[in-house]
Amino acid sequence: MKIKTALISVYDKSGILELAQKLFDNNVEIISSGGTSKYLKENNIKVTEVEDYTGFSEIFDGRVKTLHPKIHAGILARGEKDSEELKKMGAKKIDLVVVNLYPFKEEVRKGSSNDEIIEKIDIGGPTMLRAAAKNYKYTIAVGDPTDYSEISLDGMSELQSRKLASNIFNKTNLYDSDVASWLKDTKEINLRYGENPHQSAKLKVETTSPIDFLNPLQGKQISYNNVADAMAAWNCVNEFEKPSVCIVKHTNPCGVASDMNLENAYKKAFSTDPTSAFGGVIALNQKADSKVITSIMANQFVEVLIAPDFDQEAINLLKKKENIRVLKGDKFEHFTESYKFNSGVYLEQTDDNLNFEKIKLESNTKAKPDSNDINDLLFAMKVAKHVKSNAIVIAKDEMTLGIGAGQMSRVISTKIAFMKAKEEKLDVKDCVLASDAFFPFRDNIDIAANEGVKHIIQPGGSVKDDEVIAAADEHGISMTMTGYRHFKH
Repeated sequence: MKIKTALISVYDKSGILELAQKLFDNNVEIISSGGTSKYLKENNIKVTEVEDYTGFSEIFDGRVKTLHPKIHAGILARGEKDSEELKKMGAKKIDLVVVNLYPFKEEVRKGSSNDEIIEKIDIGGPTMLRAAAKNYKYTIAVGDPTDYSEISLDGMSELQSRKLASNIFNKTNLYDSDVASWLKDTKEINLRYGENPHQSAKLKVETTSPIDFLNPLQGKQISYNNVADAMAAWNCVNEFEKPSVCIVKHTNPCGVASDMNLENAYKKAFSTDPTSAFGGVIALNQKADSKVITSIMANQFVEVLIAPDFDQEAINLLKKKENIRVLKGDKFEHFTESYKFNSGVYLEQTDDNLNFEKIKLESNTKAKPDSNDINDLLFAMKVAKHVKSNAIVIAKDEMTLGIGAGQMSRVISTKIAFMKAKEEKLDVKDCVLASDAFFPFRDNIDIAANEGVKHIIQPGGSVKDDEVIAAADEHGISMTMTGYRHFKH
């Protein structure tokens, strides 16, 4: 691609004079507008004003100036294919588009007024850049001064143009994201550090956040790890309708329980693993009163405490431990999508929003669970859904007895769950066991049977299902299949 005509419209003038001079010296016609045109003319570089080219004066204080068919036809024309039509409308092929955008994010950071920020939402700039990037086979798009050195007047290959086009869509995507965040009233907070002290970190919170991180009732500044743990605890505890408590450490539940009484639910959850609960994050799905707060403060050191609300007596008690971060959470409809982004890799998936009450449970073993057993089995599986894979949860009477999390081997997760229960001298006789994924072999069943498990729930779907069911039958254990896996990475 040879560059004969260039359109230049930039807010950041860095390097633009040198680039324009280079274009001018090589007989490239420059079309420009507004402040860019004035700046280039002042430096003795000949330009064609956009309004002279289009025959249309800018309107609305410059809001509309480059949104014109002659501009976009010139950018989007496909070589010879569109040359005749382009000629008929009196337009020229625009070979190079050099545009950078209004500094929207900087305007927000300055604390400018709503109207001032809105005027920094660039419309024409992204439109021209995206058009040029789409037409990268025929038009070169450059949106950042650091890319000016990539422009070659000897000719540009399609591959070079495609690379620049990719940069453009990354840039406009981030720009749109900044605007969307502002419109959604996203707040940004600089945290002390990330997962570790040598990592910097920010917290961005939208109005849709289920936890009010911006208005803590008390406590030290929230940390990166606190936020991750708080979301994990809140997501888990909201699986349950009855008064429930979830204690989280390193984003894994270490104790979960439900009861008709919130204080009893906390005591049961804490008794699962008091050692791991130390320094944990606690989520309660009901309004916290003085009784449950008294129990919590008597039992353990707490980093973060989340509940839908706190009565005044509870707040007065918490003030005695002013470093505890106390937050309010709202019950929420689960988000439909979840995302991960790291080192240029972007993952998107629909969320694991399975309604356990609506799934069809199947039991192919001789022993069958009764309604109380089913209640415990579903309780255990709801917890397992929030435990890092491979996940094993043993439970009884809506209380976790042991949790095996994040192991490379499901057998090891099973052994850890029972090891935890033994450490706390919890009675596992006739308990239930939930596995987040199928059992590849019968070894887990044999271990569970020897420990006293009476009922198992798992997704099923292994080529060894028949072998696993036979093992359950040998031990007189019921096995319920859900048909749904709950890996959590």
